[in-house]
Amino acid sequence: MPLLTLPPDQIDDLIYSARAGDLEALQSDLSALSVQYSVPQAILIASAIDAEPEDEGGSGSSLLHFPAANGNLEILSHLLNILISANPPSSSNPASSNSSPTPSEISSILNHRNHSGNTPLHWAALNTHLECVKALVEAGADISIKNEAGLDAVFLAERADWSARPDDEVEEGKGQEEGDEEVEVTIGEGKDAAGAGPVSKGREVVEWLLAADAQDGGNES
Repeated sequence: MPLLTLPPDQIDDLIYSARAGDLEALQSDLSALSVQYSVPQAILIASAIDAEPEDEGGSGSSLLHFPAANGNLEILSHLLNILISANPPSSSNPASSNSSPTPSEISSILNHRNHSGNTPLHWAALNTHLECVKALVEAGADISIKNEAGLDAVFLAERADWSARPDDEVEEGKGQEEGDEEVEVTIGEGKDAAGAGPVSKGREVVEWLLAADAQDGGNES
């Protein structure tokens, strides 16, 4: 079934609720629109794209981008659950695809690139929201996608890690080539391998994404 072309004001309402973290309003809007258009809520989620041109203030972002960026796991999980339960990858019922997004359409919205080429995963990684990163990847978000600047989610989390470090530590690292210093980190131990202090949120995201990517590569082989 083709995705809907929603009026801009209805898209704005959905985005506002998702952005503000108002789950009750978001649920109410999705429920009302589902009745109005006689479609599953998954279709509405997949259709709610900020399609305004960039030069007119549009971001090109999907409904998933905003809770991912804000670290609102409750909102993000609610939207992902609706999407995935609508047509799970194992579904073999051809009738279900007549009223719900297809697996391909679900993958497309999970990996939707906004005007800057950033996916919801990019935004979650950039803002070091590990639980949102996990939710997106486990739902099917592609770790390897690069934005318009040629950066993937791992790089953005790595950059956030560097930005969070004290100035003297950053200064000390200047002039070194990337990869010169390798530090093994055990997530959850509270200190890095050198005992320098708590593991940053950015580093936790980097390590989790690298592990998930490695596991996925192993499964494919």
